[in-house]
Amino acid sequence: MTDELSDDTTDVETRPDGGVERYEHSRLYRWLDDRLDLDDDSFGKAFPDDRYGSFLLGEVALFSFVILAATGTFLGLMYTPHASEVVYQGQVAQYAGESVPGAFASVLRISYDVRFGMFIRMAHHWAAYLFLAAIGLHMFRVFFTGSYRNPREPNWVVGSVLLLLALGEGYFGYALPYDDFSETATTIGFQMTSSIPVLGTTLKNLIFGGNFPADATYILPRFFFYHVFLLPAIMAGLIGLHMFILLRQKHTEHAESSRDADSPVGPDPDDESVVVGVPMWPNQAAMSVVIFLFTASIVSFLAALFPVQRVAIIGPASPLTQPSGVRPDWFFMWVFGALNMTPNIFAGYGRFIGGVLFPGIVTGVMAMWAFIDRHDEPVHFTANPLDRPMPTAVGVAAISMIIVLSIAGMNTFIAETLGMSGDAIYPYLLAMTILVPPLQGLIVYVALKRRQSRLED
Repeated sequence: MTDELSDDTTDVETRPDGGVERYEHSRLYRWLDDRLDLDDDSFGKAFPDDRYGSFLLGEVALFSFVILAATGTFLGLMYTPHASEVVYQGQVAQYAGESVPGAFASVLRISYDVRFGMFIRMAHHWAAYLFLAAIGLHMFRVFFTGSYRNPREPNWVVGSVLLLLALGEGYFGYALPYDDFSETATTIGFQMTSSIPVLGTTLKNLIFGGNFPADATYILPRFFFYHVFLLPAIMAGLIGLHMFILLRQKHTEHAESSRDADSPVGPDPDDESVVVGVPMWPNQAAMSVVIFLFTASIVSFLAALFPVQRVAIIGPASPLTQPSGVRPDWFFMWVFGALNMTPNIFAGYGRFIGGVLFPGIVTGVMAMWAFIDRHDEPVHFTANPLDRPMPTAVGVAAISMIIVLSIAGMNTFIAETLGMSGDAIYPYLLAMTILVPPLQGLIVYVALKRRQSRLED
């Protein structure tokens, strides 16, 4: 796509068929252009035509992060990060006049005494869920279409690190309400960190700064710093780097969208100067506004009607009680399932193998996949997943593994539903964990190889 200014008011675009279209600029556009140089090459960057909408998942993740930052600022200004006992005086009658942890009391105050406090808190939770879901789906889209290939390996690595930091952000946020659920969930993470051979004690002291929950009075301010300042600052920097790389490189395009409707011949795939799509300004900018409003409306709808982590019902953290059926949020469920499926063998290293080593290998392979599936020549068009037997099979096996391990993470709930004991259902879940993911990957690989052979014949 070529954009040139023919005069002060008209933009000229050359169509793939050689025709010319002219676009009149508004007075507002010309006013902004005089001051911001809107016709600079960066603003004229073409965004590829995406009839499926999958390219917008990254923007959903970006705008979810913006909502997280806004709601998190509101909550952080009123939250008290300490576990010392205080006398609660608020609208929740069941805790009135009782001694509860200060962090728990501040969350109750935010939720029930501050105007719109409950809504903002729920919006923060749902924006976090949407943020992680959008990153995951965006990375699956990039993976299955091969959009991580040369020269886009750096952005795949940056995106992988962002996903891991988002998971860490979710974990550190667990402890802040300091209710019974968050204490139990954070304790599991503390035990997993402590189980790491050689480095366990060092990492425990570095991350937690003490024993949890015994030293929660000192640990909660540390977690508050991680959750509110440190990790968001690093993530904001990586998001900026991710977008900078995106602007500097050519987008991948759908091969079919690169062809003009009136011409069967599309641009040369080796020609990096041709991108079929819409300019960043004003077209993509307008679309981004729509996506932001859509994301904000979805988060608002969920926050208003579907409250989560209702601390008044769960109750304050207490070493004498533990809520029944404690399970992490959905994005950590597969790690919890791996922890459940790993028997405490190998000289007591079961917690380390299932909760640290295995997830570490999985995330390491994910981050390095762009270099495992290495390509020497640049690739600027997305691939059909059906034409890539091995990567598609690996992706299907990975999705199957996450689903099966998430089911294993809900073993107590499944056992109660089926009227069985946890020990009785364990062998079936273990067999599913070991057999189902590789079997599904193998089926996909064989089916796609046969399809490939038929097309070649």
